Amino acid sequence: MGSNEELLAKIKMQAGDIKDAMQLKEENLSAMRAILRISPMPLEQCQSGSFNQDACYTQLVNSLKTAESLLSSAHQYTATGLTDLLLDLQELISNFEETMMEKGIPVPATSPQTLRSDISEFQEKAGIFLILHDLCKSLTAFQEGLAAQSVM
Repeated sequence: MGSNEELLAKIKMQAGDIKDAMQLKEENLSAMRAILRISPMPLEQCQSGSFNQDACYTQLVNSLKTAESLLSSAHQYTATGLTDLLLDLQELISNFEETMMEKGIPVPATSPQTLRSDISEFQEKAGIFLILHDLCKSLTAFQEGLAAQSVM
């Protein structure tokens, strides 16, 4: 769990840096999400009230793979922190898939997604922020769901 918390901190830091540098406002982000066609990552299976371990693992790995493919498609913004974060994300996906196999949970196959290629650098950075923000929410929901299960 410690490495997940470290990755979560890295993601939050990278997202915060982008948001601060671009002076992004919340009202602009929802419009940008629509323009870029980036759907929020689903969380319902990982919410602590409806936590289902098998479904949550599947939902989380799908979200992680989607985020990884979207971030990998960024072509204008290639900060070193993002490159390092992608490597950490790939390792996390691999660790989750290994855990799923050990638990007998089928590992989902996903289709890679990419950011639109006809976007400005500003739009790409906003998209990266949205993806990182969603990643934070997904990992936090997963950790909270697991914690709630272990208390019961």
